[in-house]
Amino acid sequence: MSNEVKVGILAIVALAVSYWGYKFILGSNVLLKSNTYTVYYPQVDRMQVGTQVFINGVTVGSVADVSLLNDIDRTVKVVLDLNPDMTIPKDTRAVIVSTGFMGGKAVLLEYDKPCSGDDCAQSGDTLEGVYKDLLGSMVGEDAVADYMSIVQKGLNNVLDSLNAALLSEDSGSPVAEAVRNLNQTLANLNSSTGQLDRMLRASSGNIQGSLKNVEAITANLQANNEKISAILSNADSLSSQLVAADLQATIAEVNATIAQLKGTLAKTDSALGNVNGIVESIGAGEGSLGKLIKDEALYQNLNDVSRKADSLITDFQDRPYRYMPLKSRRKVEKYDRQDAASSN
Repeated sequence: MSNEVKVGILAIVALAVSYWGYKFILGSNVLLKSNTYTVYYPQVDRMQVGTQVFINGVTVGSVADVSLLNDIDRTVKVVLDLNPDMTIPKDTRAVIVSTGFMGGKAVLLEYDKPCSGDDCAQSGDTLEGVYKDLLGSMVGEDAVADYMSIVQKGLNNVLDSLNAALLSEDSGSPVAEAVRNLNQTLANLNSSTGQLDRMLRASSGNIQGSLKNVEAITANLQANNEKISAILSNADSLSSQLVAADLQATIAEVNATIAQLKGTLAKTDSALGNVNGIVESIGAGEGSLGKLIKDEALYQNLNDVSRKADSLITDFQDRPYRYMPLKSRRKVEKYDRQDAASSN
């Protein structure tokens, strides 16, 4: 036998063993003939192929196939693969239950009594499918009411404790204080509304009299409606005349003010004309101011005189002894030497 044939046979055996191991892990032994049963469910809650099938806690098979039918209700078809030596009655119920909070599923086969002969289901038959939620799977249908009763009693105890701790009269909690304040506020409001009701009843006669007086006044106004309209019309006409009179007086005052303004502007224009003539005369060199502006030699002479006068005043302030009547020229020279020495 060649090596190629040996390798091929080894590959076929390896594939067969792998397939058998995979199916065995899923709970199906391909080397043994098994019985298959079909079950239809409205939902399976993510149940997968390989899910274990139990009877009284003992594994008797697994789920071989899960498929969704294309019908109106979207029914789920499940195929159960049971051990060949396992016999079940025809009225067996395949119940899907939860095995934990993590979402694990299992199929429980339930029936009232074992079968024998024609009462047993044959391979390929259809079983009744039942689905139970997490609570029904954990505690059972009969125990749900008991558990709910226990939970209700526990909640009642908790609520009684909270009521005693938060809402009792002796409690110092903020909630109890708020409830007491609310009760006091409602009592005060009830008392106030009672007092208001008594006041209204006591004053009902006065109120009715006031309403009658108002009704009489309204009737008088309605009866004298034409007279009131005439009075209002006259008042409107009078106010219009007053407004017209005030407007005419105002217009007259404005006209007088405009006339005065025109006279003032005329005088101002005349004064500006005189100023303009003076400026032109100065620009032409007429008069003392004009000559002073136009004659540069005169300006230079005046500037020299001013500078010399300033020098004379400065010298008089610094050396007043020069301008005092002294008897000797030597004293003047002496003071000059002293000034020169002090300046150095």
